[in-house]
Amino acid sequence: MPQQVILTVSAPDGSTRQVKMESKTFTLGRGAANELSYPEDIGLSRQHLAMEWEGDRLSVRDLGSKNGTSVNGVRIADKYFLRSGDKVTASRVTILYGSPTPALDKTVIFEPSETTQKFGLSTGTVAVSLKELLRQGPINDPKSPSSGINVLATPVQALVRAGRELTMRRPLPELFKVILDLGMEAVRADRGVLLTLEGDQLVVQASSAGEFRISTAVRDRVMEERTSLLIQSVMDDAVLQQRQSIAFSGVQSLMAVPLQTDERVIGLLYVDSVQMSYPFSGDDLNLLTVLANVAAIRIERERFALIEEAERIHNLELLQAADIQQHHLPEQAPAVEGLEVAGHNAACHTVGGDYYDFLRYPDGKLGLIVADVAGKGLPAALLMMKLQAHTQSLSEFGPSPHELAMRLNRSLVATCPRNRFITAAIVTIDPATGELVSTNAGHNRPMVIRTDGVIEQLSEGGPVLGLIPNLSYAEERMQLEKGDLLVLFSDGISEAENPQGEEFGGPQFEQLLVAEREKPLREIIARVNHAVERWTAGAPASDDRTLVVARRTA
Repeated sequence: MPQQVILTVSAPDGSTRQVKMESKTFTLGRGAANELSYPEDIGLSRQHLAMEWEGDRLSVRDLGSKNGTSVNGVRIADKYFLRSGDKVTASRVTILYGSPTPALDKTVIFEPSETTQKFGLSTGTVAVSLKELLRQGPINDPKSPSSGINVLATPVQALVRAGRELTMRRPLPELFKVILDLGMEAVRADRGVLLTLEGDQLVVQASSAGEFRISTAVRDRVMEERTSLLIQSVMDDAVLQQRQSIAFSGVQSLMAVPLQTDERVIGLLYVDSVQMSYPFSGDDLNLLTVLANVAAIRIERERFALIEEAERIHNLELLQAADIQQHHLPEQAPAVEGLEVAGHNAACHTVGGDYYDFLRYPDGKLGLIVADVAGKGLPAALLMMKLQAHTQSLSEFGPSPHELAMRLNRSLVATCPRNRFITAAIVTIDPATGELVSTNAGHNRPMVIRTDGVIEQLSEGGPVLGLIPNLSYAEERMQLEKGDLLVLFSDGISEAENPQGEEFGGPQFEQLLVAEREKPLREIIARVNHAVERWTAGAPASDDRTLVVARRTA
């Protein structure tokens, strides 16, 4: 199996990285088990494609994916043996297969500059900034009139062509190559390389040759001072001559310009010439500087477009998840003779981690549960749906609250992530007798509002669910009389804060429940939600809010 073969991988968010293909086989897909995993790309299948060595040949095959795999734009049906330069596409991921040459991450070597000045370069260096250039008049002839080239058309043609090429939408790897080609053709360079700033590292995105050696003094001045540099004669530059590797590379003239937008520098474009009879001119530097500015803006727009598309898909997925989640909550309260019940849930994000349910037991009792998954968003929502499935399954046997809590805890410990847990309040009511039995797994204490306004809290229970195996939970029994109101709620209500940082739970919540205890249940829920909105001065909810109320009617 060949060693040090590099695959250049462009991810759905536009980032590019290089992967050493050293193992015999690796796979790509949405699943976490793949060597290349992109769960955010819904166009990928869980296991989408596989690449593997057969002798000294690398093949790619589709693993029965929904949207298929393409090589050089043609969808493949069978195993395909790759050649250097082939581009593999799977949804929004592209893989460029390069020839098995020394690692491409060493295509550019930045040579230290032995000088006492921060950006020391010889006096023969020409420097210009985009800001200075834009204050000047039109770009002049990039070559001397004696060259026989049209003195007015060449820079104009280069800019017009760049404008046409860069208006088209292209994948970022292809866009980088087009930009490098345009820059080299505009100034007739022999070699060139385009690098972008990824984090704090310059990463090669397009290259016309093997290895480039660039002075750190050149790099730092271009990147930090946003300055375009032209060294017309490397042989006459004292600083560069100190670096023998640069001096012996055959480079006669070079330019380095920043890829900069109005706000920041996103990379560097470097070109050089090995023909001393045809050195770069100051006008070449001006032209390349303008091209690099146009190119940088185009790169940023393409990256933003990819981010916006990823966000659009993500938001669509969240809306679909929210719709699925809502179907896991009760569509309406059950009709139970001797009881009336109602519930409400509002997620602070598109999906949430709060759960409530009404459980009809075989012996006629009604179970109530309000639970809160630690955390917010999609991970909490997924765990909430798992909790709902376990609760529904276990409730078919009519367990008492403490039995249900024990079984839920046992089933959740095995699969609950270490940084997640669930609090829950579980109650059963016998409509015939009014007997209430409850247990509490680290949740807010449910309250019973008596007809005379006295409040009693249900506190017996045990720890939260999903962390510690083999726990037991205590139970509490109470008699509900006609007109008594039971209230279960999540901390999105009790811990809602006003602008002064004071929580809603406490005297104001209890006083509201006492004052509204005889109202219809739906009206009580509406009054509580309205009071919370007023308390928080209309600020966006910071946590999911769930409220379940029940009243004995006979």
